[in-house]
Amino acid sequence: MATMRLPDVSPVGEPEKKEERLTGVSPLSEAEKDRIMVGEYTPKAHRIGLWTNLIHSVIFFLPPVYVMVFYKIPVDWGTVAKGWASMMGFSGPFWIIEPISYFVILGVAGTYISFLAGNISNFRIPVSAVAQEVAGVREGSHEGEIISNIAIVASQVVLTISALLGAVVVTLVLKALPRPIVAAFDFLLPAIFGAIYMQFAIRHWRYGVVTLLVAIAVVVYSGLPGWSHIPVVVFVMAILAVLLYNRGIWLPAVKHKA
Repeated sequence: MATMRLPDVSPVGEPEKKEERLTGVSPLSEAEKDRIMVGEYTPKAHRIGLWTNLIHSVIFFLPPVYVMVFYKIPVDWGTVAKGWASMMGFSGPFWIIEPISYFVILGVAGTYISFLAGNISNFRIPVSAVAQEVAGVREGSHEGEIISNIAIVASQVVLTISALLGAVVVTLVLKALPRPIVAAFDFLLPAIFGAIYMQFAIRHWRYGVVTLLVAIAVVVYSGLPGWSHIPVVVFVMAILAVLLYNRGIWLPAVKHKA
């Protein structure tokens, strides 16, 4: 007599778990990966990245210093201070917000390169996120760090070449396009962020829904200044994620594929 098999049902109160396939995981043990990354890779990345960024920070000031010294142009330091204060009032908070927000995706070396080269939100973040997804690695893992670094370096080479060509070609193309199409480029960055959001929300839809609700509450109803929206949402979701993780709620089951 045939028996009827009942569908598998999780016990009441036990969180539903999904399998997340990670196809790009290294065959090395976690201890070996920690030894390589902590003992060799990360110290060199910090040393090279720190000195490279400091040297470039000095280089950035050479053109105005050259003009001041060789052309003997006087400088109104009061005006410079006012301009600096005005700029800091707007962009200063992002010096703290962006490294914290982007670090998990970019990694150590990728963070140094990205903040030196620029185009972080509209180029480096999408490149890094997509590369890690295609490679089948988890963001923030040792494998993710390496994949992100390779992708960001490759993106800089591509961007340099495309910028040289685009300076001529894009200018000619934009002149030939109708105004409504040119105006649509203003929505390019929101579209990129929307695509990145969906990329992660599809994998963990509950976090995606909660993140969207928190963002709407902060941006629309909180009355907080615009510069604070990103850090507030980031820290609220980070705290919530830690609390849920510690309680074993909404945890995906990870399946490593050789």
